[in-house]
Amino acid sequence: MSSFGKLTLTCLCLLGTVTILHAHFNLGMFDPPQQIAGDENGATRKSLRVGHLPVTCHLTCPVTSWVSKHSQQHSEFVSWRYTSWPAMTEDIDAGNLDAAFILAPLAMVMQRQGTPVKIVHLGHRDGTAIVVNKDSPYKTFADLRGKRIAIPHRYSNQRILIEKLKDEFGLTNAEITLIDYPPPEMPAGLKSGQFEAYIVGEPFAAKAEMDGFGRVLYFTKDIWPNFISCVLVVTERLIERDPELVTELVQGISASGKWIDQGDDRLMAGLAVEGTPSADGDAIPEQFGRSPRMQAAWIAARQEYYNQDPELLKFVLTRPLDRVSYSRLDLAREDFAEIQDYAQRLGFFSFRPVTADDPFGFDDYCDPSFEQSGMWSLPLESEEPQ
Repeated sequence: MSSFGKLTLTCLCLLGTVTILHAHFNLGMFDPPQQIAGDENGATRKSLRVGHLPVTCHLTCPVTSWVSKHSQQHSEFVSWRYTSWPAMTEDIDAGNLDAAFILAPLAMVMQRQGTPVKIVHLGHRDGTAIVVNKDSPYKTFADLRGKRIAIPHRYSNQRILIEKLKDEFGLTNAEITLIDYPPPEMPAGLKSGQFEAYIVGEPFAAKAEMDGFGRVLYFTKDIWPNFISCVLVVTERLIERDPELVTELVQGISASGKWIDQGDDRLMAGLAVEGTPSADGDAIPEQFGRSPRMQAAWIAARQEYYNQDPELLKFVLTRPLDRVSYSRLDLAREDFAEIQDYAQRLGFFSFRPVTADDPFGFDDYCDPSFEQSGMWSLPLESEEPQ
């Protein structure tokens, strides 16, 4: 074979390989219906990765992952940590991720842009704060006139909340500078003077408080009660392929949220308290507490989940107790109508404006049907505490 022929054959082989890899990793053409995991009896059960960031708005994700890991009654939902929104959305777009907790307006924008995702449940209520330097003179939002505020993403409800506050205090667009900034880096950015305030989901507000240089100017629960930042989305591909798995995921997230807010002090399966016969090297210290919120903090702090200081998560979940809540997670049209109104006003859909001829609304980006199927029975200690 001539050198030209060999070169041509090599190019064709490379092209074929690239095409196959693209089909597999980006289009998911060779994916199995779902991942499969074996249980202790050798049987198989479904498994699904669920994307999240290490924020308490997503706390029900690691809790559900932990529960499914310690109970053979359910499919396994693998908590899959990301450090940025773009990395997560890129995996969704590429077909590498079928379920995730993402910002509510971002989910709307993705659907409007043509990424086939549906919001199937909420992740939390409240759980966001506006933080300023501890020694700063700022007492109200009006004092931030002419200042810089960091937000987690241009398509976030945090940005919408800033818009609501501008309306309330009569500030113009020119009087506030917004900076997109990665949430984990916001405390350090405030401390180094990159901006005068930031708005973010926990625990990155509490982090500045605990480290002694930040203070909360506002909790969202006090200025926009029942604030929604993040939602659970799944791809339409997953809905079509395995609606039962989506139902099971929503059941688990709902049960985890109810347990965090309303459960008793029985231990979750897989956990132990120091000094008890079943305790091991990773047991919860007795002084840490064993309420559901403390158990959830201990679980989420683990390396495979948030990889954070459990005391930081404990701070978020207790100071005050209603700083973030995980009840009333069902989708409500009125909540999303308000979010969409502001999103349209801020130009989130400018690439494809919403018109009478090209409408867009709740039924396009939400599917509440999976919420009507009940909740998991969580694997707790059989006896209630005395």
